[in-house]
Amino acid sequence: MDKNELIKVIQDLDKMMSSPCDLVLVGGAAMILHFGARRATRDVDVLVLRGDLAALRKAVRDTAAIYDLPEDWLNDAVKGFADILPRDFYNRLIPLDIPLEYLRLYILGQPDQTAMKIVALREQDLEDLEFLLPQMSESDRDVMVAIMHHVATFRPDWAQKIRYFLLEYGWQID
Repeated sequence: MDKNELIKVIQDLDKMMSSPCDLVLVGGAAMILHFGARRATRDVDVLVLRGDLAALRKAVRDTAAIYDLPEDWLNDAVKGFADILPRDFYNRLIPLDIPLEYLRLYILGQPDQTAMKIVALREQDLEDLEFLLPQMSESDRDVMVAIMHHVATFRPDWAQKIRYFLLEYGWQID
């Protein structure tokens, strides 16, 4: 799905909802809808902050039937990586400006999105990282390093992966 298709499908998903649901879009959908990547995605990865998960899943299945999408086109499988997000990631959430009634959509802040991309490090993540990293401010870089130190407390292998990636990219890390 490209940007226009994503917006249309999300708006129709919203019409299937009957109660509020707060979602953080992660990955390709976030890259397309907020960060300006010009590519397509097959699915929408989300973190569910608040809402009726069963009702959301039903609405996702109903929307999938309309658009001939896989039943899990919107899924929360990314929650397996959510531990890398520090407690203050909520402070960096960016509201996504799509007119919706029930869904409230957010995007991870740039350092949080970048950390998730480095940990996943699939082929499409490399392309996204080439897009994200040059845009990072000095304060974003500080947050990125703080995320790396946070991750080191429970997944030293992931922290090392982040560190090595940033060093390869030319960052100076103390």
